Amino acid sequence: MSYLKTLFTLSCIVGGVALLLSLDIFQRQRQQLISLIPKDLKDIFRGPGSQSKERLFTLDELEKYRGIAGSDIYLAILGQVFDVTKGRKHYGPDGTYHFFTGNAGTRAFVSGDFSQQGLKENLDGLSLKDIQGIAGWVDFYHQQYTYIGKLVGHFYDNNGNPTEAMEEFENLLKQAKQKQKEDDEDLRRFPPCNSENKVGVSRRLWCSENSGGIRRNWAGVPRQYFQPGQSQARCACVRDRGPPSSGSSTSNNGDLDNPNMKLYDGCEPTATSCNFKD
Repeated sequence: MSYLKTLFTLSCIVGGVALLLSLDIFQRQRQQLISLIPKDLKDIFRGPGSQSKERLFTLDELEKYRGIAGSDIYLAILGQVFDVTKGRKHYGPDGTYHFFTGNAGTRAFVSGDFSQQGLKENLDGLSLKDIQGIAGWVDFYHQQYTYIGKLVGHFYDNNGNPTEAMEEFENLLKQAKQKQKEDDEDLRRFPPCNSENKVGVSRRLWCSENSGGIRRNWAGVPRQYFQPGQSQARCACVRDRGPPSSGSSTSNNGDLDNPNMKLYDGCEPTATSCNFKD
């Protein structure tokens, strides 16, 4: 009989604790406890097809969490809300990044404009590199802090579903990743030259098997490379032997016949190093 009483008492205690933790004031503790549960166990208890409940914030609600008078500190980026309370030194009232808290200022993460005009969600006119930068910040907060919900407004609607602005961001991010892939391939194909400047004396450009930080089994020769889409030429090390990287040509000049390449004035066509007087 005593065993049943003990079991009943424990059940009441567990139930009471669970009820308390379900209150909003214990949200932070609840998130911390959930984070300690192994993913496999979460999946088992969640069951097939079920989804974890997310909290939806309005901007007015978010503004309450700025670390004032010891309150928790929340930050939103791309419509995703994170608890950054453990970073109070940086995000608290005296912290360097306090202006990000309780606010919706995604654009400022890459624009560097931290004024009230700059702290906004509109991403119109940002470059693909900026779009990747925002995605990088989102990844950072997922890794370093606790994700707690979504901000209703520019990127998510009242039901927590993505808006057209979020869909546009995702499309731009796909373009940015494709562009990065193409740029990386271009750098492998035409690695940057090594350079050395002696102000008022001379400038030297040269190629090696590790120039541009790209290791390969050929050095190449320096050429001005007018890369499509770029306003200025850069120095590229161009492979000068074997078949071309693209096209159906059977020449043995490597990529020297590429129409976007130009020989530097005063540099020998076969030289791996070129010197220019200032």
